[in-house]
Amino acid sequence: MNPSESLLESLRSRLLARPCKTLITTIAAEAEVDKMVFDALLSLMYNGEHPLPWRAAWALEKVAGQCPSLLLGERPRMKALAMRDDTPGGLLRLLLGILHHLPEEKDLDVAFFNFLLDKMLDLQTPPGAQALAMKMACRQSKSDNDLHKEFLSILHNMELEYYSSGVKSVVHNCQKAK
Repeated sequence: MNPSESLLESLRSRLLARPCKTLITTIAAEAEVDKMVFDALLSLMYNGEHPLPWRAAWALEKVAGQCPSLLLGERPRMKALAMRDDTPGGLLRLLLGILHHLPEEKDLDVAFFNFLLDKMLDLQTPPGAQALAMKMACRQSKSDNDLHKEFLSILHNMELEYYSSGVKSVVHNCQKAK
């Protein structure tokens, strides 16, 4: 179902107004119960001009925390958007946050797993996105004992002095969670 232009314009103006946690939480709650609002947020996230994708993703991350099943069908598109080279760091962090809320896939997506490894090690990736990429890669690696051992080996060989304290904390938590 395509959202109406009036709904898109209404959401666009609300998201462009001074965003705050309360506004985003309200919009997310609306999206949880109204498919048209949900579809409008998706449309703005995929097709909007900066800063609309980031703000729509912020609301959708809240939706994912409350109703992850609503976003299951969007997983392939969200992965594709996250893996694009031109996806800004803030949007990448939100996309990874959404994907992190979703139930684990039965089969390992090797391309996406490799992407997560690249992002968690890339010092140019924002620390929040690095940490989420690492958490997701850790969770996914547990599906195979040998893969998890390799993942832990990668963590062991990281030169942690170059990473933020938040990323260092995730490294230690992943190492403890064997």
